[in-house]
Amino acid sequence: RSQAEANRLARYDSLTGLANRQEMQLALEKALDDISPASPEAALMLLDLDRFKAVNDTMGHPVGDELLKQVSKRLFRVVGDHGMVGRLGGDEFKVVIPSFANTKKLAELGHDIISQLSHPYMIDGITLTIGCSIGIAVAPQHGSTAEELIRNADLALYAAKADGRGVHRFYEREMHAGAKHRKRLEDDLRNALTNDELHIAYQPQVSTTSEKI
Repeated sequence: RSQAEANRLARYDSLTGLANRQEMQLALEKALDDISPASPEAALMLLDLDRFKAVNDTMGHPVGDELLKQVSKRLFRVVGDHGMVGRLGGDEFKVVIPSFANTKKLAELGHDIISQLSHPYMIDGITLTIGCSIGIAVAPQHGSTAEELIRNADLALYAAKADGRGVHRFYEREMHAGAKHRKRLEDDLRNALTNDELHIAYQPQVSTTSEKI
């Protein structure tokens, strides 16, 4: 029993009972290995809860933990037999969907997940409402390795959050170019700070009626 419990803890998240990060990585790698003419695609969804941090900060971690448990149950129920659901940590979740990569159906599933997770939650007599953003990448067109698929689903998730949250986005090639541009801009700003190359220009505001600054 002790060995069985150790094996369970090594594979599943202790809070929610969902598969943990390591188990989800294995599931994704297996889904990619199983791609064949009969099952030509697989999909990965990365989910991030919107406004969860505010709940944790204001209501406390026990309420946050209970909220994560309820979210996990809803997510598990919505995904059903379509794929495997796991928690990566914090408010991040992953869904691996083998042999089910029809874009329209994935979009419908993404919409259903967002809709279900956005319904109010009741915890200790308090009604809480959060949201969910989803990034989706499909193999092999968005990546043939687990690392590529995770990176591109993460870029799609970033785009979903940038588009106002509460939406799902599929990976597009332009997202990678945007990420490289942001990284280059960040590096340039760090170098500019180090080399004291930034200065502030004050632009006076002048009243057109009195001509006073």
